[in-house]
Amino acid sequence: MHPKTNTAPRGRVRWLLMALIIFPLTFVMSLDRTNIAVSAPTIAKHFHFTVVQMGLILSSFAWTYALFQIPGGILTERLGSRRMLSFADIWWSIWTALTAVGFSVASFVGIRGLLGIGQATDWSASVNSIKRWFPSRERARANSILLGGLYLGPIIGTPLTVAIVEGLGWQWSFYIYGAAGLVMGTLWWVFYRDKPQEHPAVSPDELHYIESGYDATSTPDVARWRDWKLFIANYRFWAFGLQYFFLIFVQSFYTTWLPTYLVKARGFSLTSMGFAASLPWVALFTMVFVTGAWQDRVFARTGSKTKSRTPFAVMGFILAAVFLIIASRVQVPWLMIVFLMGSLGAVGLVQVSIWPTCTDLGGNMTGSVTGWTNFWGNLSGALGPIITALLVALTNNWASALTVIGLAALVGAGLWLMVHPDRPLEMGATPGVGTEAIQPGQ
Repeated sequence: MHPKTNTAPRGRVRWLLMALIIFPLTFVMSLDRTNIAVSAPTIAKHFHFTVVQMGLILSSFAWTYALFQIPGGILTERLGSRRMLSFADIWWSIWTALTAVGFSVASFVGIRGLLGIGQATDWSASVNSIKRWFPSRERARANSILLGGLYLGPIIGTPLTVAIVEGLGWQWSFYIYGAAGLVMGTLWWVFYRDKPQEHPAVSPDELHYIESGYDATSTPDVARWRDWKLFIANYRFWAFGLQYFFLIFVQSFYTTWLPTYLVKARGFSLTSMGFAASLPWVALFTMVFVTGAWQDRVFARTGSKTKSRTPFAVMGFILAAVFLIIASRVQVPWLMIVFLMGSLGAVGLVQVSIWPTCTDLGGNMTGSVTGWTNFWGNLSGALGPIITALLVALTNNWASALTVIGLAALVGAGLWLMVHPDRPLEMGATPGVGTEAIQPGQ
């Protein structure tokens, strides 16, 4: 048996899987969400939908995506990330393509709702795979790659979808992105394995390096369902879920309403909107990688998950709120874009903190904790567009809606102070206690 070491081996299979499979798969999944928001002004004009009707369509994905988060996390723990994500990818890719045949509010709501059921498994499966494939000291960076794939979608997808809509018609982005999803799901099935111990390309040195970095959250045991009762009784479990509700309340504005806001409230043309709406996502994309590397360095120096997660999350919430409120009142269009970039970039500080914390808190129940967290986030994603639409309709003022969203973010900052990632959620558990870490060769 090798002595434990922090020296990275030559093997890089885990990083190749992240860069060549998980990153592009998540990117394509993000395109399937982005295209409906970018196409919203065109669809609304074509079918004569009101702003409230478009709010229902834009939020329909989030309702089912939220409701199926916990079942998706439980199934991932039972069946493994490989099987669940392959099946889910096929499902959501089919419904992405079928969005093009929508013809009424009810049909769009139904199709996008079915798409949300498929994508509900993705995040739990991805976070669970990072727990298996990466030692604790690399998980922030690994999760930043996962998030980077998600946020590259609006950067490339916004101008790309605009080009497709203008050149081929709004239906074609759904056909193209649906086909790309089927390709990535096939690659996931062929090249991914649920555990590095099962992958033929992983060298003994790389496997030893991965196993030497496992902690009490990395145990391979089947989840113990009695832990759900313990988790529900733990206030930190609720605080962690609710903080994501407030984060996505901020982020859902950019996901659903930003293109419409720029066109209707700020006077951008469709072409200029495509470029402007992608810039905040560039800031977010950049910040998740900066934050991932920074957090891993803080963890290596302090050995504390709380010190390497909580300060980033709290500061991210505060900056996201302040910049968004300022942006809503700036009259110069491109200066407003700069503040929107600062706001969404700050969201990256929180996002990178959240997903390693799902593993820190959950252990064997990582899939369930991830699903629980994503449930609250996407409940917010479902309510956020509707609340925003109603505020705009009632006040005829987008600035009021953005101020409410910004103030809500400050609540999330307070909730993070209650999370304490160093303390697993299992009753009586402390880091390294309650479950045994995997030892090399087990």
